Amino acid sequence: MAVGWQVWKNLVRAPLTVSLFNGIRFRAYPDCSCSSSVFYSRLPDSRHIGFLRDHAGGTFLDVGANVGLVSALLADRIEHALLFEPNPAAAARARENIRLNRLDFEVYEVALSDRGGTVAFENTGGVSSLNRTVDGFATMAPTIDVPRTTWDDFMAKHTELPAPVGAVKIDVEGHENSVLRGMRRLLESVRPRLVMFEYLQRTKIRETFEIFSAVKYRVLAVAPDGGPFWATPDVPPLQDLFACPEEFSTQFVK
Repeated sequence: MAVGWQVWKNLVRAPLTVSLFNGIRFRAYPDCSCSSSVFYSRLPDSRHIGFLRDHAGGTFLDVGANVGLVSALLADRIEHALLFEPNPAAAARARENIRLNRLDFEVYEVALSDRGGTVAFENTGGVSSLNRTVDGFATMAPTIDVPRTTWDDFMAKHTELPAPVGAVKIDVEGHENSVLRGMRRLLESVRPRLVMFEYLQRTKIRETFEIFSAVKYRVLAVAPDGGPFWATPDVPPLQDLFACPEEFSTQFVK
């Protein structure tokens, strides 16, 4: 299948509708790295997405949703999803994937952060998943201004969710700590069972641990064999990590 996709995207250069392993349909575009991943693996990033699927439920928050692939991979395990994606092109494709499956998931073209207003966002063209919220650093990439808000402020202005938030995924290219600071009320009061977040080399990981500790969450990692274990700030970067409420810790690591 992977070879066929390579031929198709280089010669035909048109989108294809494919079925994911869970029966959800996904619109694959030649210019999208997420699209390519569904042809290379039955379950992309199976170690981490598989762990997330095992514990997801209720409403899912997909922060840095890009074209909506992670929400699609969890669609059969959750009741509802809110997708946050400030890249207009990527958000449009996420909506396309939701319509394709007649789901009632919601897409918001806004960057989640630790305050409101507007912020510069890298715009390298297309639906690149590497575009970053430009906050606290300079970039040579072209940018656009996008609205930003905190999750706590967002929720204060919106109606009740059909189900409590059960899981969160944050993949925002180094802006994860800002997103976490902006959802403190959620973490303190709703207590989602699992938060998955990307850990890059530029992530201030000790600050991340402090944020979670302040709301009584513990950070864990998933070993190559799929087994979870408690992480420390010395855990190597370039992987997804998880956090769970302390009161649920024995349900994750025995």
